[in-house]
Amino acid sequence: MRVIYKWAARCSVIALFVFSLPASAHLVFTYTSDELPLTSYSINGELDDLANHTDILPIAFTFSFTAPEQDLSLNPSTKFSFKNFTFSLISPEGLIEFPLDLFSERSGGWVNLDSAGNVLEWNVLLRITELITPDTDLILHRLARHFVALKTNSETGEDKFTNRFHPVEWESRWVQGEKIQQSYSGGNDAGNWSITKVDVPEPGVAGLLLAGVLGLFWSRRERNLGGAVKPC
Repeated sequence: MRVIYKWAARCSVIALFVFSLPASAHLVFTYTSDELPLTSYSINGELDDLANHTDILPIAFTFSFTAPEQDLSLNPSTKFSFKNFTFSLISPEGLIEFPLDLFSERSGGWVNLDSAGNVLEWNVLLRITELITPDTDLILHRLARHFVALKTNSETGEDKFTNRFHPVEWESRWVQGEKIQQSYSGGNDAGNWSITKVDVPEPGVAGLLLAGVLGLFWSRRERNLGGAVKPC
């Protein structure tokens, strides 16, 4: 029993040491657009008068991605590229009423930072379609052809958000309506970005060290038990 207590104390000390090791850090980049007014409305590719759509409210969006922290002092500027991201509309509610598929191969971009960690320039293009789930009506999915895209670019100083879809009506069967495309646009600047540093623990190193300690404990225990004198 005394041996068990001794090894338990050793494990506790080593565990405290392991978990006090400095964790690696990641940077969470978050972009939040200004409100973007409707700038074009087209039906089957033909522009419609915006005066007919004054009820459509401006929109704003936000997206974020995570990238490993880098030593910005090594280069005059460091480019962070990404593929995986999160996205949501801030306003208005109800504009997108379908689950989003965020894994398009045509989505991605980069952000360039200077050695002080300030955003210098960026170029991001996100293409988002409707996510197919077990509950998706594939007939309606093919007819509606939902499509959302956004682009933000520091060189042009413009954000652009596009929502395209085909209204679908029932006429003894589902019928695809005219293609509707709504585009919103507005200016941007580096102030739309925020960067947060997040410490990420290293469970792999901790797990290996603790596994080694436990292995030593059981090895010692088996050796002690094997050396004990058994009664006749």
